[in-house]
Amino acid sequence: MPKLAELTTKQFEDLLNDFYAEPVKRHKMTEEEVRDLAQRLNDKINVPIIDENKEEQIFIKIILRIDTFLYDHLPNEFYDVIRSADRGIDQKEAKRLVRRLTRIANDKIDIPYIPEIAEQFALKFVIGIVVKAARKHLNFEKVRAKSKEMVVPESNDDIDEMVED
Repeated sequence: MPKLAELTTKQFEDLLNDFYAEPVKRHKMTEEEVRDLAQRLNDKINVPIIDENKEEQIFIKIILRIDTFLYDHLPNEFYDVIRSADRGIDQKEAKRLVRRLTRIANDKIDIPYIPEIAEQFALKFVIGIVVKAARKHLNFEKVRAKSKEMVVPESNDDIDEMVED
């Protein structure tokens, strides 16, 4: 993309449209990615009294809320890095981002139909995958494929393992 002073009117309008997108368009994950993460989250969390199919639907809604949160709190240019293995952030920055984003997300997103510990787990799991995917030499597909082995710590002090290669 050209420097700001070199943007065409169309490129500047596209940037504004992206920034001021209506709520239904404020997401970056594809339908396939959301469904896949919902299945992976469903394998890790059990919602009492609800069958597996309904659980997965609940997790789709939770992931969409987290994706919208990330759209609102990260520059889209950063969020787009999750699709690139040649660009990205280092491990130290990834740890900082996971800690900060999960803390802010926990304050802004309330999911009353699952226990607080499961809510925190879901937030860390999804945010951890997105931020880890933004690391150099990784991308969303690689991180998502290995998410079963990803350790999601209870404490924000133990984020290191979560974002390591």
